[in-house]
Amino acid sequence: MHDINFNILKDRAMDVDPDIRFMALEDLRKFLQDESAASTRTTLNQSLENFFPILLNMLNDQNPDVQTQAIKSFEPMVKYLSNETFSKLVKKLFALVQQNSSSTGNVTGMKSFTVSVPNIALRSLFAQSNSRDKSEFVSDKLSNSNYRFDPHLARYIMDYLIPQIVGNPVTIDSIELLIDLVTEIGYVLTQDELLNLSLYLTKVALTETGLIGKKSMVALERVVALVRTEVVIDKLLAQINQSIEPTKLFVIFQLYSVCLKRGIKPNSIDTIYNTITSNLNIEATEEEDDDDLDFDNLVKENSLKDEALTTLIDLVSQHFLPVESKNTVIALIKSYVNYNPLAQDEDFIDDEEDDISFSDDEQEDDGDGENDGSWKLRAKATILTRALLKSFPDTLELLSKEVLPVFSFADSNDQVVSEVIKSSIAIVNSTSPRDSTNVSELFPIIAARMKLAKETQVPLFLKLVESLNRFDNTSLVLEVFKIIKDRKLITSGSFDYLQFYSSTLKFHDNLPPLVIERMSSDFIKNLDDKSFNMITDSIKCLSLLFHQDSLEKLDAIVDLLIYKVENSKQYPSDLVRQSIIALGEAYGRADKQKILNVFKHSIEYEGTSKTTIDVLTQIYSTDIPSEYSYLILKKLSTSIMSSTEATSVASLLLMNKIFERLPSGDYDDTAGNLVQLLAVTNKANYECIFHILIKLVGTVLQETHRAPLLQTIVKLVNEGKIEVADNSFFQFITTACNQIPDLYNFFEDGLNLNSELSAKILAICASQNKLENKIMERREEFQNYYNSNINDSRLAFDILFLGYVGTHIEVKELDVQTLIGLLSNSQLTNDDNISAASTALGLIAQKHIDSAVPIILNAYESSEKTIIRGSLVDSLSIAADACNEDQKRVIWDKVFNFPVEFDHEVITELKKSGELLGKIPVVDELTINTDNLKTTYLILVITKSLLNNLQATKVNNTLLDSLIKSSIEWLNIVNIDIRQIVVGNLLTGLHSKPDTILPILDSIILPKIFDQLQAEDSFKKIITMGPYKYVLDEGLEIRKLCYEFIYSVISLENAVIKKYNINLEKIASKIIEVGLIDTQTDITVLACINLTNYIELHKDSAVELITRDGGNAFTTMINNLKKQLSKKLSAKASTQDSESHQERIKSIIKLSKKFASVVEAAESIELAAAIRVWNEYNNDLKTNFTIYYNSTDGV
Repeated sequence: MHDINFNILKDRAMDVDPDIRFMALEDLRKFLQDESAASTRTTLNQSLENFFPILLNMLNDQNPDVQTQAIKSFEPMVKYLSNETFSKLVKKLFALVQQNSSSTGNVTGMKSFTVSVPNIALRSLFAQSNSRDKSEFVSDKLSNSNYRFDPHLARYIMDYLIPQIVGNPVTIDSIELLIDLVTEIGYVLTQDELLNLSLYLTKVALTETGLIGKKSMVALERVVALVRTEVVIDKLLAQINQSIEPTKLFVIFQLYSVCLKRGIKPNSIDTIYNTITSNLNIEATEEEDDDDLDFDNLVKENSLKDEALTTLIDLVSQHFLPVESKNTVIALIKSYVNYNPLAQDEDFIDDEEDDISFSDDEQEDDGDGENDGSWKLRAKATILTRALLKSFPDTLELLSKEVLPVFSFADSNDQVVSEVIKSSIAIVNSTSPRDSTNVSELFPIIAARMKLAKETQVPLFLKLVESLNRFDNTSLVLEVFKIIKDRKLITSGSFDYLQFYSSTLKFHDNLPPLVIERMSSDFIKNLDDKSFNMITDSIKCLSLLFHQDSLEKLDAIVDLLIYKVENSKQYPSDLVRQSIIALGEAYGRADKQKILNVFKHSIEYEGTSKTTIDVLTQIYSTDIPSEYSYLILKKLSTSIMSSTEATSVASLLLMNKIFERLPSGDYDDTAGNLVQLLAVTNKANYECIFHILIKLVGTVLQETHRAPLLQTIVKLVNEGKIEVADNSFFQFITTACNQIPDLYNFFEDGLNLNSELSAKILAICASQNKLENKIMERREEFQNYYNSNINDSRLAFDILFLGYVGTHIEVKELDVQTLIGLLSNSQLTNDDNISAASTALGLIAQKHIDSAVPIILNAYESSEKTIIRGSLVDSLSIAADACNEDQKRVIWDKVFNFPVEFDHEVITELKKSGELLGKIPVVDELTINTDNLKTTYLILVITKSLLNNLQATKVNNTLLDSLIKSSIEWLNIVNIDIRQIVVGNLLTGLHSKPDTILPILDSIILPKIFDQLQAEDSFKKIITMGPYKYVLDEGLEIRKLCYEFIYSVISLENAVIKKYNINLEKIASKIIEVGLIDTQTDITVLACINLTNYIELHKDSAVELITRDGGNAFTTMINNLKKQLSKKLSAKASTQDSESHQERIKSIIKLSKKFASVVEAAESIELAAAIRVWNEYNNDLKTNFTIYYNSTDGV
């Protein structure tokens, strides 16, 4: 938009024609909302200030549209005004507000209860910003006028307005303005100022009535929300407690609730609790006869009790209720859940007696005949039940036995019934299916009530029945359906009933015919509903319905589903896909040919192809005609080449299933596409592809496809994409050998002969085709190297080749004793040859397991060299796959109990031993208490293996819990290797077995991790190099692992962090205190990375952290970062040192840039000193490290 001429704007704004005045303001608003206006910001400030008098005058415009437009004109201009100009505008508007309040009061003699026009305009200036990102309105979040006030300006405004608001008579204008001020810029108020403001608002609430009193309570809620200390809450409550009078109790309870909901536990809980309970005594009321009741007094008493119960709910919900008061609260609940002092008899709430007609104003109680408000007390008592159960789960039994049976299910008030059902559901959901006695008493109550309940209440009772589906409630379900039938309720087309059906079907495998009949009829109607959502949700339920035994209307339902698929253009794609899934569920019981015909067509369309393939994979069996399979295969031959990975994989799975049942044949197109796919597909799909290729071996190895396939295989093998354990691949190689006699020669020429994989391939080829000459060549080579140079690099391949050949035929040159002798030869130093020999020994041992294992174990026990024992353990790991339980126990006993002195030299051996034992664990010996470091380390390695591989069962989880808790204590052992594996296991467990780690994370694990963050002298070694001495910090790797663990903790989802009460502020504090002063550059970088991650994921927590204790953590962080930046690079620094130095600076700058947003959000007077230091630090950072600062991304 072009610039605006303010001289013309003024003339138009003062025109006699209201339409012109309106358009002038509209043009101004559009101009201010245009981003290009920012380019004229310097001059715009003055122009807008000059326009103020006219705009202020227009607030009194006689035309309401112009007046409204004038009000709207203030908010967009805020971001273009200087602090000085904005302050002037606030003063002018506030003067108009005061003038309006004064004139209104003088004329009427009463306080106005409407907000003045100037006040609306003034408040619009603050509706900008700090709360906008939390607003429920999208327009707020996207607003171009979103603007954050400068803290100094916010402070000035508060200092100007708050004294005048507090120092003058209270009005609706002043209270409404105060609410907005506190909400938007209240962050600048100190705790003392918040206390004073709270005391003022408390006084207003206690002295004012009507709207002003209510609004003062709203303002107090906003103020208390900013309170961060117990001191303020306690002082505020002290004033409230001093004001307790019988006439003020109604407001007192509301004030209590405001303080309690802040979540900071006060010292005066007993006083609050006693005040509440002393006003909830109903004995006196019960003793009076109905004729003696003062109705007006009763209404007042009930209203006060309503507030008392509300406050008690808040107290209990915040977990502030003293434990010893639980039973008293339960007694109160029992007293009030059926409280009705005007009841004539026990059946006062029967619908038949509700014969009094009320006006609309009298209907609020919806059931209390005299409108005494007692229904609110019954509802609140019921809500209190849920709050108590949540805070004290151990009250479940009492609530189930004493409260649940007396709930007012038949209450004449709908709100009470709703709350009763919610609380009943809470009790039922907390009850174990093993303890169903108490909840089963609900069955007859529900059945009886559903016969008489209003039709609108029936869905509420169905929710309660749903919660009982976890128990054996088939009799109740049947009774409910009988009632529905007898009452002739319309249940089709209702999401409430559909949800009930879904839950019932989910928990009951064999429902009575009456139930299934009713459900089926409704499903048939729902499938023709006008709402696509109703149809889709109904179809999802059909998958459960089709598993029921009694289902007479199956064919009718299937026909409707078929219609949906055949006429797919009439319906949303998700609805059609759900129909296909449901047809798959019905396939086993319906007309199979009809369903197969539908799938034959739906597989052709892109929107339904993937779903159809998935369903066909589930239902495919031998009874599907071969002709149909051929048709589907033709489609799959194309879809396996889909650019969509999911479709390609699904097609492969179905194709594999079909080929398992089809006879051999000519599948040339399929074979060609599979060969192409093999070259480009994901590694995870190899197994399925080779399974299919085995079935197509006759076709795929014909001249057309042979060369591309074998070349692809060679490429995949040489690139390491095939694994030694890929059984389907080697099955294909074995099958292919029967088709191609010279396959050995092809692979020998193409494969990299330095890998175990190549050795295994060639061994299979040689064995399958009985190529004795090839085997003899390798035997002779082995003998030659064995006798001349056992460290020749070519020996490894020969050993592996003969080892794999030895799994098929006897190779006399390579028996168990020979391989053990080779491994024991002190001259064998080539690592590849050692590895090859241990692998071959394991392979040979598998074939002769009974004789080989004792020989290997004997060699293991007699060897004095750790490298030899480690190699023999590798062999046993391979052989163990063929061992029986007795043999595994022998291996365990020998290896686990082998005596060896624990030091760093045997770590590799112990790792191998632990990995072996992890495959064959003896649980009893894992849970022993030991001081032996070797045993400790072995258990830790075994634990790591179990964390990665153990299936989650109750027994296994108990074992892991025990192992983890034991290992945490081992962090006290001063040994680098042990500490490293303990922290590594905790990290592994956090990812693979979080249910084991998370419950003890904050209370047990993190304190131990924090202990490891400090560099320890016991892990430091002094190394002398010429005239210089260097300190080697061997504990560095432990600290690195700890920071990796902390990073994973910080990255947990917020729901997990909240569930397990993980204290993020404490974690961040430890990093600031310890990590940012670590002498090792790597740790400084990791500390910065962790803090940056913390800010990105948990900004609110970071704000909370730096505002605590007067900003101590904030100040510590600044000082520690300064210390890091003050470190200079040595003149003799190496290239690596220079790179580390640069990385440290960049990480600090990135953290500082990220931290700026936290500082901005936390700005307050209390942090003023720390923020000044921060600004100085930030300026120095930009000045001293300009190049790094400009090149480092802080977003």
